[in-house]
Amino acid sequence: MTQIDGGLDAQQTGDDSAHLAAIRAISHHVMDRYRAPLCAYVRGSRWKSFGDADDLVAGFFARRLDSLAYLQRWKDVGVPLRRWLMNGMLLELRTLARDQRRQSARENSVDPEHATSDPELSHDPQAERAFDRAWARGVLADAAALTAEELTSEGRETSWRIFERHILDGIDYSTAAQEVGVPANEARAMSRMAAYRLKRALRAVLEEEGIAEADLDRAVEDVYAAALGN
Repeated sequence: MTQIDGGLDAQQTGDDSAHLAAIRAISHHVMDRYRAPLCAYVRGSRWKSFGDADDLVAGFFARRLDSLAYLQRWKDVGVPLRRWLMNGMLLELRTLARDQRRQSARENSVDPEHATSDPELSHDPQAERAFDRAWARGVLADAAALTAEELTSEGRETSWRIFERHILDGIDYSTAAQEVGVPANEARAMSRMAAYRLKRALRAVLEEEGIAEADLDRAVEDVYAAALGN
């Protein structure tokens, strides 16, 4: 059971204190993971002139995460959480645009009903790419932190160190091996094991995000590609 699932179940118990604690815990979890991607979405879009991205995202969170109903609807619909929140932010911005057009229409003596539609606000590929890149880097960082913690608890922190030095820093195995005092062929095996653990952790994170089991392998590859900007 994921953190979000556990929180949603808590509201069924009738325990008000557990319900409020679940709201706080889930809200913080969602905000920590999605603040940066949603801000990137706003900043990378045609709506960046509507206001400060941090303020717009904070307002969205305040309205949507004041109860568990919004996330319960997400669970009922069954789409990935990132898509649900991106679409929610889009709706927030479209509502803001509509209100601004209506206000402008009133100030210029135009019928507000003639100033409510804007088909150009329905889709923004550039903003979506910015969101996906920031989201992918975030979930990959979360998975990496989980992997490092797991390996450290097993006394295998050297394996993670070699993986980081080879994959993230770009040094060759022989150099990484010398740094930690192991043979080069052993360093390769240790790095492969760390890579496997990272993929496993990433699958778990993505499953929490609402990715179907059958789609997890493809989603992992998509995260790697988006995080690298490909």
